[in-house]
Amino acid sequence: MIYKPKEFILKDGTKVILKSPEKGDARILLDNIIKVASSTDNLLSEPEDYNAYVTNIEKEETFIESYNTNKNYLICVYLNGKIIGNSSLNFHNHIKDRHRSSVGIAIQKEYWGLGIGSILFDEMIKIAKNTEGIEQIELDVISTNERAKNLYTKKGFVKVGDIPHQLKLKDGRYLNGESMILFLK
Repeated sequence: MIYKPKEFILKDGTKVILKSPEKGDARILLDNIIKVASSTDNLLSEPEDYNAYVTNIEKEETFIESYNTNKNYLICVYLNGKIIGNSSLNFHNHIKDRHRSSVGIAIQKEYWGLGIGSILFDEMIKIAKNTEGIEQIELDVISTNERAKNLYTKKGFVKVGDIPHQLKLKDGRYLNGESMILFLK
């Protein structure tokens, strides 16, 4: 689905725009996620996971179009024409799990602490609450990512389980995870 542009002011007074990306934004969206993946172990992906997209930008354009033409949402944070973060909200499709949705977020490290995560989560929660039949939003978080867990808890998410060895890093270390849910009803 298309998320229409909205303007927000960050904690430091910077103005950002949240909106769905367009096909022409494929390169800057890809640059954003590679930069985020390069700066933290808290994401599922590594920069190398995007090699196929770097060499074939049409794949990223197709990815953007898939969000813009189905019921899921991809919202990007734009600062002076550059994407500095993004979030996705995906709705489950099967009869037995249609009441569920999943959220993910990625923000460039130099913009942490400015309220972008709160803004994105507020918008995703509003969308989910206004989507017929959606009763909960789910996410997974790395157990040691206290900053993210604090945000999610502040927004009403509760821990519902542990995920041992959720991620395996290149050096062979494992990171444990936690599952969290925000019950909307």
